Amino acid sequence: MHRRALLSSAAALSLAGLSGCLADARRTASGRIRADTGHSQLHPTDERYVKGSFPDDADFRGWLFSDPPADQRDVFTDRAMQGQYSNDLLEVDGDSFVLLFEVRMAREDAAFYNVGLSPSWSGWRDADIPIRRSPPADPDAFEVDADTLVCTHLSTFDVARGATPTDATLRVFERDDESGTTHGSSAESVVATHRVGRWSDR
Repeated sequence: MHRRALLSSAAALSLAGLSGCLADARRTASGRIRADTGHSQLHPTDERYVKGSFPDDADFRGWLFSDPPADQRDVFTDRAMQGQYSNDLLEVDGDSFVLLFEVRMAREDAAFYNVGLSPSWSGWRDADIPIRRSPPADPDAFEVDADTLVCTHLSTFDVARGATPTDATLRVFERDDESGTTHGSSAESVVATHRVGRWSDR
């Protein structure tokens, strides 16, 4: 039994070491991931921007785009197509990708979600993307006649000299607007973690 436990621990350490090596190799081959542009929209749930619905057991959904969709109307509603959301998907090419996600919340928990500093590789085709959660600067001025809200976020990333990720882990940190600091320097500061894959694999 003791030998089995030791073997199990050794295997776990080997996998962790391999993941780190793959991330280092990807950074060497492809350079770092750089956030380019991004924007968030906080809106009532009935003002939909992305087609489809949330899973029954989750208040989060998201995808990566490494190529433009065949028809953007398969992704966005007419409301979104009238704004700027559709434009970023047209710019995706071999050295860039788009992250699109939505978070559903109660009105009293209203918050914007935006990409934080230093997205990075965590494996050969896997990325780690920090996400900053920030309440509205003036909650009293944020007047929406709805009990449930959705934050729709879209960001474009550049990747030098290499393929884009097929999967990503989003680590959500809380932002303290009074101090201007982001509580995310340690694993204990993460308030939520989400996994996203390619839109084409959904």
